[in-house]
Amino acid sequence: MKQQITKLAVFDIDGTIFRSSLVIELIAGLVGAGIFKKSVKREMEKEYLAWLERRGSYEAYINKAVQIYVRHIAGKNFSKVNKVARSVIGFHKDRVYRFTRDLIKQLKKQSYLLAAISGSPSYIVRQYAKAIGFEVFFGTELEVKNGRFTGKAKSLDSAFHKAKLVKNLTRKYPNINLKNSIAVGDTESDIQMLKLVGRPIAFNPNLQLAKQAKKMGWEIVVERKDVIYNLDKFSFRQTD
Repeated sequence: MKQQITKLAVFDIDGTIFRSSLVIELIAGLVGAGIFKKSVKREMEKEYLAWLERRGSYEAYINKAVQIYVRHIAGKNFSKVNKVARSVIGFHKDRVYRFTRDLIKQLKKQSYLLAAISGSPSYIVRQYAKAIGFEVFFGTELEVKNGRFTGKAKSLDSAFHKAKLVKNLTRKYPNINLKNSIAVGDTESDIQMLKLVGRPIAFNPNLQLAKQAKKMGWEIVVERKDVIYNLDKFSFRQTD
């Protein structure tokens, strides 16, 4: 008899498992393949430099990348784009954080249902999630008609949308107990999702998530170089 699923582990991908963003690496791959013009990368430079120079947030940079991607994908051939996505995953799939990599291995042995959520396009999320051993995955759905992208998308940017996906999983797997489940995220868009589980983990959190995690007494983990820090008492300040 197949073992009943009673525990869920849901992970954000970009910046939580993957040490970059799937959509950013996909855009770079599409530019390299000549499917996107070189000017597409330049459109992201303002937000990228703002983040790099600590004048803007990583969240703003990623959101801008998603907007640019959706705008330029219209009319492109799905098969060609998907081929680039496979190449990007093959090259980047092992560029992960040690903490989440090892946690995923541990949770698989403990029979957790592993679910991944990302604002990146669903077809590259699907390939990445399968490559690292996830059974369930969600990404930004992009409409395809007659083999080409239309440019219409249903985004996962909403924090409440992520929480809704988790609740939907409990309806699909009614034996799941969220109090015995885990969620891992890195920005404020993960807060509503983290509130649902018994073990929320703020991993490499940005300021807004760090504030909420400290207020709620959540586990806070920071990975820097080859050291993993579990933070209990700490202080933080807004960077200029």
